[in-house]
Amino acid sequence: MDDPFEQIRVRDLVFFERLAALGSITATARELGVPKPTASRWLAVLEERVGQSLVRRTTRHVALTERGEAFLGRVRDVLAAVRQAQAAAASTEPTGTVRVSVPVPLGRLVGGAVLAEFHRALPRVRLEVALQNGRVDLVRDGFDLAIRGGPLPDSELLARRLAAVSMWLYASPEHRRAPAELSIVGAPGDEALLRKRRPELQRPVLVVDDRSAVADAVIRGAGAGVLPAFLGEPARRRGELIRLDDEALTTMPVHAVYSATQRDDPRLRVLIGAIEAEIEATFGSRAE
Repeated sequence: MDDPFEQIRVRDLVFFERLAALGSITATARELGVPKPTASRWLAVLEERVGQSLVRRTTRHVALTERGEAFLGRVRDVLAAVRQAQAAAASTEPTGTVRVSVPVPLGRLVGGAVLAEFHRALPRVRLEVALQNGRVDLVRDGFDLAIRGGPLPDSELLARRLAAVSMWLYASPEHRRAPAELSIVGAPGDEALLRKRRPELQRPVLVVDDRSAVADAVIRGAGAGVLPAFLGEPARRRGELIRLDDEALTTMPVHAVYSATQRDDPRLRVLIGAIEAEIEATFGSRAE
């Protein structure tokens, strides 16, 4: 059996709200542009579906019962939500929430300038940025966009290449001796990279899943470490790090990854564009 409440229409709620405000079926019918018998029938059907008397009738006026007063409060809440939803649907300005996952080291790059530019462009959109090194599942974890460094596995997600970041072997200036003598501070994956490119180096003795932490440890004299240029070069210009090689060990691709269902989402276009602009400002070129 159908629930009577499921048969209540927004029209019924609008009618009841106006009836409460005007206090007259005749006046309410006139305002809504319907015959008075129709308005009377709407009230009778609404009370039947609610299962309570909502008004007390006199020859000229109606007054809300106690149940009617309580029902009116709920009606106003429902109509306010409906009107907000209607306004949002009619608006051409993007709204809602965008959630993006960014690795901690890239959080220093995709930071204040990107957030400020996004807010200027889309002031009604809430942007939530999660700095985390673990790889997220966009659907399961509720993210709209992820910035990922390194090779991408095969998937149904769309990926936009943002940059190819050079990775260098750095140490603090006090460690100017042969790199083979240095302790290695590594991130996951560095051991395989160094075994291939610099097999004479020691195996990493410290491993941490955050290249920002690797940079901090190397600057403080813990040994040598592989760092992306956007972390290593500012410290090198400050005299806190030196490069141990004349050539980069490798390059790390950086991608923006999102679902195919959001291919045309204007909010993601603005966000990705702001990230690209900041990368270009930092590196002098968009990618290579």
